[in-house]
Amino acid sequence: MALDWITAEVTRIVDDYFEMLRAELLGLPYSKTEHRRQLSLRLNQRSDPSIEFKHQNISAVLVNMGMPYIDGYKPRGNFQALLGTVVEKYTFDHHGFFDQLAEATRLNPTEAPTMSARISGIFVPPPERIVVPDADAKPWVSRRGVKIDFARRDAENRLMAKLGEQFVVGLEKQRLLEARRDDLAAKVEWVADTCGDGLGYDVLSFNETTDAERWLEVKTTGLGKFFPFYVTRNEVRCSEAEPERFHLYRVFDFSRTARLYVLPGALSKACDLEPIQFRASLRAL
Repeated sequence: MALDWITAEVTRIVDDYFEMLRAELLGLPYSKTEHRRQLSLRLNQRSDPSIEFKHQNISAVLVNMGMPYIDGYKPRGNFQALLGTVVEKYTFDHHGFFDQLAEATRLNPTEAPTMSARISGIFVPPPERIVVPDADAKPWVSRRGVKIDFARRDAENRLMAKLGEQFVVGLEKQRLLEARRDDLAAKVEWVADTCGDGLGYDVLSFNETTDAERWLEVKTTGLGKFFPFYVTRNEVRCSEAEPERFHLYRVFDFSRTARLYVLPGALSKACDLEPIQFRASLRAL
């Protein structure tokens, strides 16, 4: 039976992971295989699968913290408590790490990717679970707050939101054209632009078989498939009031090879929704 990883091993693999993450966010070349080979020389005879699994564990820790992760390492849960502690300590000790990367092109795309001739491959299945940052965290106890909320940065990045919505408008038109529904393709509308932001969805499209309206709310990120996202109260209400029409299009990896998954129906059924902000007014005495 394999022994639990000791602190020195966990520290080494976390340091190595963040070195690769930095390169990925900056768009610099690096080799996961070479990193794993070099790392195995510094660990206690850990196998390649064991190292790979631990990298995936680190991704899971970062996703639950609302932080960027290496896209090639799919988040895997059931990790040592020690790993979470070491990752948190790294982000605290290297508090400038994400500050230096916040303006990287990967996180701030300035143009939409080119769409392929056909749209097959752009639509992918949703993750097994839509993860949100740990709601039970108590930064007032640890005094280790998160300086940058990357999901909020995505939500407030109006250029990326606009580019993502435009991308989906083009995608929907092409989808309907491929289905030989030129009539419906001509009626696809970017309603967030023509009608304003308050409808609860961004794009009006159609079902190619039944002609029924499809209301598309678009959430775009330059990061990976498992990265959390913000939704508004109005969007949640819209999804619950019109579950047959509402579809959330989660566009990810937008800076490189944009893909998306679709969450149809009520968001409260597809996602764990955590209240993170309240509007407050003083109570009458």
